[in-house]
Amino acid sequence: MSPRTKEQFEDIRSEKLQLITRTALSLFSEYGYEATSVSMIAKKAEISKGLLYNYFKSKEDLLKQIVIGGFMDFARLLVTEDDKVLGKKEILHFIDENLVLLKSNREYYKLYFSLILQPKVFSLFNDEVMKFYYEIIQHLFLYYQQKGEKNAMVKARYLLAIFDGVGMHYIADPEGFPLDEVSEMMKELL
Repeated sequence: MSPRTKEQFEDIRSEKLQLITRTALSLFSEYGYEATSVSMIAKKAEISKGLLYNYFKSKEDLLKQIVIGGFMDFARLLVTEDDKVLGKKEILHFIDENLVLLKSNREYYKLYFSLILQPKVFSLFNDEVMKFYYEIIQHLFLYYQQKGEKNAMVKARYLLAIFDGVGMHYIADPEGFPLDEVSEMMKELL
């Protein structure tokens, strides 16, 4: 048997990283961050604690990477490299794609919404998340300002507050919450 190539090692590393983050996300979402131990994560992932620490400095580091990664998926659909003012088409795309993310990543959003209500835990990644959050607000503000809205910043914050509320209600009742109809109502705010 020939030795593994650098690419094979990178593939193995990537697979283990994904296994650990998926397992931790599942357990954090089900039991909560505080109640989930590194031992629980390692046991469910069928790896040693030492291997987990080879990938993450601490449980906090693992949580931080999960939360920031998920929030970046949300923000990536609106935050751009340049400061151009986005049009209605881009904002509609942002709404549609983020509701797709909400549907496909319920565990993440269940965890995220539980964490934002825990200031001590949320402070672990607050700065990074808020950086993206304020970039989104700025894009929405510029959009509403361009439209001539009198209270463009209030409207931008209102739309993001609606996203949060929709997300929480959908996570609490995914079968009964009328996500598609609510999505259409959100679009009317544009």
